[in-house]
Amino acid sequence: MNLIRESLDRIQATEELKQNTLHYLDERQKKKRRARVHYAPAYVLAAAGLLFLISLGGHSVYRRPVSYISIDVNPSIELGVNRFGRVVSAEAYNEDGSGVLEQVPLKNISYMQAVNRLLNDDKYNRYLEKDGVLVFTVISERPEDILKELSASEMAEKYEALTYTSDLSCREEAHQHEMSFGKYRTYLELRGYDEGVTIEDCHGMTMGELRDRIDACTHNGQTGGGTQHGGTHGNHHAHGD
Repeated sequence: MNLIRESLDRIQATEELKQNTLHYLDERQKKKRRARVHYAPAYVLAAAGLLFLISLGGHSVYRRPVSYISIDVNPSIELGVNRFGRVVSAEAYNEDGSGVLEQVPLKNISYMQAVNRLLNDDKYNRYLEKDGVLVFTVISERPEDILKELSASEMAEKYEALTYTSDLSCREEAHQHEMSFGKYRTYLELRGYDEGVTIEDCHGMTMGELRDRIDACTHNGQTGGGTQHGGTHGNHHAHGD
């Protein structure tokens, strides 16, 4: 504005014309300033609000599990997996599982990275020795995709892992008994052959011991009559005879 005033001083014009011109220019600048104050911040605030809602919604979607993987040997660990295939929760359902999770971080990586990290851990490997049985149980809208990847894993093949599917009602019941849904599904399978087995019995048993009991029942010709949630799916390399 000072440059404009200096320019007008050099122009040969009446004082009235100069004053009118300056007044007009002053009003124009005031209007522009008011527009910037009232409209620009409103636009910026609206845009910021929209970005906040998008980020909030995205964060909520990221944190929400849509699939679950129960990994049981004696340590019982459940992974919650979001729609992007990332682990967003890792929970232990016995003392051994808690000890493993204290040493092996599994969250915010892909579920296959988490499984491989777990199976490659020296402390976890000790549970797989001496006839330890590795069991994966999956709850998902498309469990076959997860089971296919798990079954193709080099470590899963090395330890002759068993794979099963289950459902959310089994998971809910399992947690009421403070048990992973993978181990609870196995308990239900055993109870189908031996109605005398209790949930307390199974709390103190490894997956290898549970599978041995099931194998013994089937070899003795007992027929499973109990109700199970979920079922087998692509289970390979069954535990030894």
